[in-house]
Amino acid sequence: MRSLPTRALAAVMVIVFCAAFSPKVSAEEGPPASSDARVGPAGQTPDQTSLAEQYLFRLAEKSRKRRRLAGGIGLGSGIFVAAAGAAMLSEKDDDDWLGLSKIFGTVCLVSGGAAALGGAVTLAVPSPAEKAYKRILPIQDPAARGQASAEALAGLARTGRRTRMIGGGISCAAGVVGALLAEGEDSSSSPMISAAYAGAMALYFFLVKSPAEKTYRAYLEESRLSTVPDLILGFGPRGGFQVGLSIDF
Repeated sequence: MRSLPTRALAAVMVIVFCAAFSPKVSAEEGPPASSDARVGPAGQTPDQTSLAEQYLFRLAEKSRKRRRLAGGIGLGSGIFVAAAGAAMLSEKDDDDWLGLSKIFGTVCLVSGGAAALGGAVTLAVPSPAEKAYKRILPIQDPAARGQASAEALAGLARTGRRTRMIGGGISCAAGVVGALLAEGEDSSSSPMISAAYAGAMALYFFLVKSPAEKTYRAYLEESRLSTVPDLILGFGPRGGFQVGLSIDF
């Protein structure tokens, strides 16, 4: 007979799969920016740019700031760790008779170099939102530029959702494998812990929208185009599970 943790994990996986195949999953989102608080691209006023371009501009700016922050942290920490590894490798053999400095030094040098390389690539390569905004800049016609911005927002949202679904599916599969391994091992709880962690990661992927999805949702709400019903998942009284549909008119 299956243990209680295994059955609970199986129930979580069912919820995860329901979320994976739903058209939208409601997440906690802040209200869309008001029209009076909009910031136009390149110092322009809101009247000079379309609503879609303003949202695309803000998404590109946020992506650029996050990319630079992550790249700077990766590059700086990678250089520091690599330098520490090089220092360990330069120690004399007499001071390290166990040879631990060479082992840890090699690990730090390789991992630090990889982190520094990843940080440098992150700093050098623009994000998809930045590339999308750069592509619409040469468009002179305001209507065509606004339409291109709306299509770019929709495309980025689709890509963000697809990436979440893939990551959630991989985590869900890892959780199922961990649950199956846990049934065959009575003495070790490591597979169950790994399965629970994978299930939590799958829920995060499925329930938390990407910045591009949130931005596109806010754009649709402000432009009053949001007519797609949301599938709302939640826990009810006495441990029950509730499913509902919500739509704005």
